[in-house]
Amino acid sequence: MPIRLAIPVVKEYTLPKSDEAYGIVDTPTRVSIRQATQGGHEKRAALFANIIREWSNNAEGFRLVQRFSFEELKRIEVQLTLAGCTIENEDGSPLFRFSDKGIVSDEAAFKRAWDALPPMVAAEIHEKVIDLNVDWRPQGE
Repeated sequence: MPIRLAIPVVKEYTLPKSDEAYGIVDTPTRVSIRQATQGGHEKRAALFANIIREWSNNAEGFRLVQRFSFEELKRIEVQLTLAGCTIENEDGSPLFRFSDKGIVSDEAAFKRAWDALPPMVAAEIHEKVIDLNVDWRPQGE
C-alpha cells in the first residue's frame, strides 16, 4: 500500500514559565503547534537563501554576505506551525488569528501580534515549536 498523507500532528502545550512570570494561576496559557510540512521547510529555508558574493580586483579579494537573524527565524518557525493560542490582546480579543484549518493566513497580522509579545513569551512559544519539529533543532541537540 502506498503512502497515505495524514493531517500533520498538532500538539497542545502550556506556557508554564510565562504563566509564572505573569502570575497566571487559574487557567494556563496554551498554544497548539503543528508539525511542519515540506512547504514549511521550504519557506523556512528561504531565510538562508540570501547570499551575496562580491569580487573585486583589489587586494581585499571578495566578500560573502549572508543576511540572517535568529529572531526572524524564530518568528518564521512559529508562524509556519502555530495552530492555536489563548494569549489575548489588551481588549481581551485573541492576539493571533487563524483560518478554519488552524493556519496563520495573514502574515502581516501575525507579525504585528508577534512583535507585541514580551521576548520571554515569544521564546517559550518557540521552544514548543522546536520540541515538536525536531528537524529544526540546532545541530547536536
